[in-house]
Amino acid sequence: MSVQIEDLELLDAVRDFALDHPHPDVGRFRASMRARCDCWQAVTPTYLAAADLLDASRLSIDPRAGTLMSVFERHKKRLRWEQSYKKEQGLVPDAMLAGYGFAEIIGRHGPFISERIRAGIGIWGPNIVYPVHKHKAEEVYVLIAGSAEFTVGAAAERRHSAGDIVYIESNTPHGFRTTGQSLVVYYLWQAGDLRQQSQFGE
Repeated sequence: MSVQIEDLELLDAVRDFALDHPHPDVGRFRASMRARCDCWQAVTPTYLAAADLLDASRLSIDPRAGTLMSVFERHKKRLRWEQSYKKEQGLVPDAMLAGYGFAEIIGRHGPFISERIRAGIGIWGPNIVYPVHKHKAEEVYVLIAGSAEFTVGAAAERRHSAGDIVYIESNTPHGFRTTGQSLVVYYLWQAGDLRQQSQFGE
């Protein structure tokens, strides 16, 4: 089976957003993005209710992310939407499991395989708490739409909105809580196990 045109469109949007973004914390990931493998694999679509929040999230979108958001909206029903946690693990609140999901485009499970970098978008609905957790990979969130109260390391909780950047160093505890609106982020991981199960607590 040959690479799907729709997947190439997603790859272009995800890659160009990282390579063209001017913020230095996004720039930390450019070398890995440029060195990624374009090896493609077919991905079986899996739909989660959180994907339906994409359309409503346009009310507070970062203008820089318009093209990226449009591509994900157009292809949301053919993506593999995932969750990192299961109810029986008891790691995150039930409300989070009912209202979040992510779609990986580059990474171990994305249509474009990479062991060096992971990239995609994540969505959390209103009034969700993502408890403080950590992992070896460094990570950056580029907030595409909505807002949330973030905790990173020892710093006080801080509100971030569409257009903001939240960078998390390796093994740094972090978490967030949404309030009255959904949150959509573009995420990048590198320099660690790209599928590591997060550790919870400080």
